[in-house]
Amino acid sequence: MKPIKYIYSIFTGILLAITTSSCSDFLETNPSTSVADNQVFKTVAGAQAALNGSYYHMRAYNSGGANRQDDYGIPSIQIISDMHGEDIIAWGGWYTFVYNYWGETQAGIFRTSQLWTFHYRLINNVNAIITNIDGAEGSLQDKTYIKGQALAIRGWAYFSLARFFQQTYSIAKDMPGVPIYTEPTTETTEGKPRGTLEQTYQQVLADLVEAEKLLEGYDRGSRINTFDQVVIQGVLSDVYQVMNNWEKSYEYAQKVLQVYPLTTNDEYLSGFNDETIPSWIWGMRQTEEQNMGDYSIFAMWGNDTRKCYTFAGYFSADDFVKLFNDEDIRASQFEYWWDQIFASFKFRDNEDCRGSIVFMRSESMLLNAVEALARQGKDQDAKDLLWTLQDLRKATRSVSSGDALIEDILIERRKELYGEGYALFDMVRNQKPLLRTGNHINYGGAKTFPARSWRFIFQLPSSELKNNKSLVDDIWPDGDQNPYEGVYTPN
Repeated sequence: MKPIKYIYSIFTGILLAITTSSCSDFLETNPSTSVADNQVFKTVAGAQAALNGSYYHMRAYNSGGANRQDDYGIPSIQIISDMHGEDIIAWGGWYTFVYNYWGETQAGIFRTSQLWTFHYRLINNVNAIITNIDGAEGSLQDKTYIKGQALAIRGWAYFSLARFFQQTYSIAKDMPGVPIYTEPTTETTEGKPRGTLEQTYQQVLADLVEAEKLLEGYDRGSRINTFDQVVIQGVLSDVYQVMNNWEKSYEYAQKVLQVYPLTTNDEYLSGFNDETIPSWIWGMRQTEEQNMGDYSIFAMWGNDTRKCYTFAGYFSADDFVKLFNDEDIRASQFEYWWDQIFASFKFRDNEDCRGSIVFMRSESMLLNAVEALARQGKDQDAKDLLWTLQDLRKATRSVSSGDALIEDILIERRKELYGEGYALFDMVRNQKPLLRTGNHINYGGAKTFPARSWRFIFQLPSSELKNNKSLVDDIWPDGDQNPYEGVYTPN
């Protein structure tokens, strides 16, 4: 297949979404206006347009090539993660298949291809920026900031791929990772092997650490969707958390907490639709031109607060609601409907049905820091920090120690962060089983899978195994495909 490079007219100007077709289907996309690479990257302005296009790709419709209403980049990733967990019930809407574990992690189902395509299109776009930016006409400072953001996007993308397509790092670092591409592909590019998960994480760290340095002094202004140094530090805290490097996870979480305050109770109860809330570190602002409509996170929550049409598909499980004490301000967001199910009012769209969506906020960093302290045996320090959040929310203080304290911390993560995209990732990272009980049984979701189940891990798309000649189309350990059934037993 011949290489294709595209410029898209999106946002307020012309934004680039470059992609190159080669031996793997994940590199294909649909064109708007074609231009040559040397024109795009001749100037800093062209490179900035390319970067803007990459940011748009992270939340754009059909960014994973599924051509479905549930294909919206990061917002889709958040819902996919939450629908795999224990705390939300999918009554209807586009993610019922995920919630019911009806096979969407299989190689031949569209979801695995959607995730693979989304990330590798993004990686190929920013690889073109990283490769060409040094030769662009313009100030060195501008080029440095553009390169730093492109590296940050690539590091984040490989981290996200690693969390979907392999068991967690602490038990699987010698298992297959994902193919690593650091240059834009061409018609002669050969597909890469999976390598090891360790190699994937080393690429993630190399990109993010370099990006953090390059973005020293960069001011993103009000563009909450873009990477700056503090957003990168938040991602690094998450990466080190997955790697069980607790000292580094704590260090980077604290860097973020020095900049961003906690969400006040009034802000927490306000509907999670305003990107100007001071605790929001990273997210997206929906505009009239960039509106997800009835496929946004707000449209999915069944709480009848959205004035425009909504799928009203997602409710809270009763066993989850029982985790909250009555005085907890978060408990006031639940309402029992029809004598059978709990509606949640955490997410409520704004008056224009274009609420902003949060990707990262300060509470996730505080909980990273708390867990890091507890994992190092610093129980009292962990509790002191955890109590700042629990006291703020009027929740019962955790007084446990050791493993019981860690369990309390993981429950607090669920209570504070539900609906924000952490459920699957936390379940896999902590090697937890899926144990759905209570009223899940009424909606087909009363599933039980053991810890380290392969049902939590996505298989590589069938098209990738077919087209990438560096991969062996057979189930691991004989080939490069992840199992679908069974449990992973670490060596």
